Amino acid sequence: ECLRTARPVVRRAVPLTGGAASHLGLTVSPIREDSSGETHGVICLFSDLTEVMELEEQLRLKDSLARLGEMTAGIAHEFRNGLATIHGYGRLLELERLPLDYRPYVQGIRDETEALGQVVTNFLGFARPTELALAPVEMTALVERAADELRADVRTRGGEVIVSGQFGRVEGDEVLLRQALSNLCRNAFEACDQPRIVPRIAIEGQWDEVHGVLRISVSDNGPGVPDNVADRVFRPFFTTKAQGTGLGLALVQKIVVTPNGRVTVTNDDGGGARFVVTLPASIRPVSSVGALPATIA
Repeated sequence: ECLRTARPVVRRAVPLTGGAASHLGLTVSPIREDSSGETHGVICLFSDLTEVMELEEQLRLKDSLARLGEMTAGIAHEFRNGLATIHGYGRLLELERLPLDYRPYVQGIRDETEALGQVVTNFLGFARPTELALAPVEMTALVERAADELRADVRTRGGEVIVSGQFGRVEGDEVLLRQALSNLCRNAFEACDQPRIVPRIAIEGQWDEVHGVLRISVSDNGPGVPDNVADRVFRPFFTTKAQGTGLGLALVQKIVVTPNGRVTVTNDDGGGARFVVTLPASIRPVSSVGALPATIA
């Protein structure tokens, strides 16, 4: 373009696919002859804008989550008040004093209000501002604990949970990080709910010394994430599950981005989904964790 128009291209952002960098800043200037002014070449300056773009995306995401949380909290409180009234009247109706034909209807009202009450509680939990108790968190122990919670269920279906790689120490909230990892592990297990799939859950840690971050991936051997929903899986209240509320992965994202981390999802070449959590790391791991199958650990 610069050679064709003889005009400079100033500060243009170019998205890339593949490789470590995903966004480049590009400035191109024509090189002219002093005597004739004719353009006979160009000089190109490149800069890696990946971290800048990621920071901007994190700021936009935090702002969106804050706005959505405020709206959700107001709606959830209104629903809770109405449900409490319906549930209270439903409890006042004594089943033993009702005709047999009417008892299932009253019981249905009670069951549905209790179920909706739990959904509202989940909404409020998501909408509530995240209060961090920052402290050094040893991720090796945290990851192993999340894996142990899942191993019994995976073992009953003949599968395995494998933990491998390097895990360092991060500055974060141990309770919230444990909740995020548990949600990702449970999501990976539920992705293998088809009868013919023997679940294989892999949790891997990778220390990036250049960028000072720890990457933790949770992968499964399920059907993977369809391309048409990959950009929506972290949206609150979006779910592909029949009984899901769509808050599990949204809560994971909220927990991770609050301490300036990020979470992404891709599909492995061999099938299955891979969720990658990137967290700012503080202390380099001194050793690697070997692969521990569920039948041994």
